[in-house]
Amino acid sequence: MSKFIFYIIICTFYSAHSLAQSDIKLTAADSAQLLLALSNMLDSTDKPTSYATVNIAVGNRLFSQRNNTVNAKQGDNITTVFTPSVSYFNKSGFNATMATYLLNDASKGFSAVQYSATAAYDLPENKHFSTGASYTRYFVKDKFSAYVSPIQNDLYGYFSYKKYWLEPGVAVGYSTGQYKQLITKDTVINNRRRFLYDSITNNLKAFSVLLSVSHNFEWYQLLHKKDALFFTPSIMLNVGSSKTEIMHQSNATFLLNLLNKKGKLRRNQNTPFQVESIGLNVDVNYTIGKFNFQPQLYLDYYLPSTDTERFSQVFTFNVGYSF
Repeated sequence: MSKFIFYIIICTFYSAHSLAQSDIKLTAADSAQLLLALSNMLDSTDKPTSYATVNIAVGNRLFSQRNNTVNAKQGDNITTVFTPSVSYFNKSGFNATMATYLLNDASKGFSAVQYSATAAYDLPENKHFSTGASYTRYFVKDKFSAYVSPIQNDLYGYFSYKKYWLEPGVAVGYSTGQYKQLITKDTVINNRRRFLYDSITNNLKAFSVLLSVSHNFEWYQLLHKKDALFFTPSIMLNVGSSKTEIMHQSNATFLLNLLNKKGKLRRNQNTPFQVESIGLNVDVNYTIGKFNFQPQLYLDYYLPSTDTERFSQVFTFNVGYSF
């Protein structure tokens, strides 16, 4: 029983990547871990076990598997995203996940737009706290596409204290990446037709800190002797800083210099370390046998002054099988 309770708590804080913020949430891999713990409890065993999972998630999450506040910045151009994945969890605490992102690109049709590989370690068991760290690498097929993540490297670490009914937690993230834009203009200059272009490269770096409180509600044997329902709400405060270096490669250098002198050219962007947003993350996880069903909703409200929409939401529905 102690092993099962530990798994519920540590999965609550298993990391979920802002350009300046971070998020703690249950992932598909965590669902499988909950499933395994439930099975162990009902089978009267309490030994660490290695296992694998296969999952398929459907939602609007594209930028990150682990940080919903980054996904909240992806805008309205992302439609339905299908994310099949496979994970392996070793009883020592080390684990790895491979995922593919499939969606209907407006120019390329339904296809895989990116892949990800995650290596992580989560402390197997401790009565007082849970902690872990992970690294995710995103492999993007086309950095000019609006349907891919601008972040390719994501480091994440978390810590939570489990002795209170409201469990406090902190997470730290560091993300880097690159995305590109292309601006073209077919025009006539001095009676000559000219094709002008400006290829823009944006290099991103972001540091984030998240403070959270959460509680896990648990119900067992609702419809079957090997089923359980978990409901985990989390309230979080996102703090962070970011830097974007912008480089131009163009055949219209004179025009770029003129726009730069007039202050109309995009320049490097630096966001100081500040409070970014408040968020609410809600996980509902139903497990039965070796299957789990997990809807998740993340609501984010951006606090600093902005001309864009402050409120955003990220949702997924995951189905997983553990073996």
